[in-house]
Amino acid sequence: MLGLGKWKLSVSTRFYSGDVFLVIGEKDGEYDVYAEFPGGKRPDFRFGKLRAEGSTLTGVAQHSMLQGSQIPFGATFEGDTVSGFLDVPIVGMIKFSDGERVA
Repeated sequence: MLGLGKWKLSVSTRFYSGDVFLVIGEKDGEYDVYAEFPGGKRPDFRFGKLRAEGSTLTGVAQHSMLQGSQIPFGATFEGDTVSGFLDVPIVGMIKFSDGERVA
């Protein structure tokens, strides 16, 4: 499976700027992905429809405040670095680059 581990990302939005961790695991042969803030707090994003193609993992996220929204997500892995995006309605495109594996 692609990108397994914990990845430290730096993001900047009008609502939050700082580090976010993307945690990618495997559960019953499927991807298990979630986001986490420093200190272990998890924002209410649920990731699904995940698919790996080449070095890129794509899917959609959902958030309880944006019910019914299918939020496009993509992450491209190169060795121990990752770059990608989360295109959140109202907030806009959240891009990250030079993310690094921390676990």
